[in-house]
Amino acid sequence: MSVSGSCVCGGVQYRANGDPKVVVNCHCNFCRSHSGAAFSSYIVVPEDALEVVAGEGSLSSYEIKEGAHKHFCRQCGTPVYNKNAKYAGLCMIYLGTVKQAADCVPTANIYCESQLPWVTHLGEIRSFPQGIARQAK
Repeated sequence: MSVSGSCVCGGVQYRANGDPKVVVNCHCNFCRSHSGAAFSSYIVVPEDALEVVAGEGSLSSYEIKEGAHKHFCRQCGTPVYNKNAKYAGLCMIYLGTVKQAADCVPTANIYCESQLPWVTHLGEIRSFPQGIARQAK
């Protein structure tokens, strides 16, 4: 299954050919810190499978720590993918940028030793089809 996607503004567009290695939810402190979320969901693909098809000049990179780089759109700030020397030859594409996200079901939670304790109870939290401004009473 190939996947494709883009940043929010559409300036950076990519395609990853072939089947993803795995789809994961990463709960490590590192991912939480640089994504700003309780955990990050990634599609892991071979580095040579990822092709930036538009807006390569709009991609910026930030070295979060030695050997770990976050690649994001410099126009809208959307994180697109990460590379980490610890996982040489692989790219971690942010699931939120993938057009086929509904078809990419995570099969593992990783680094659960740093998982926020309430994450395991997400299914028990009240859910609303849209925002909660009028419904949160």
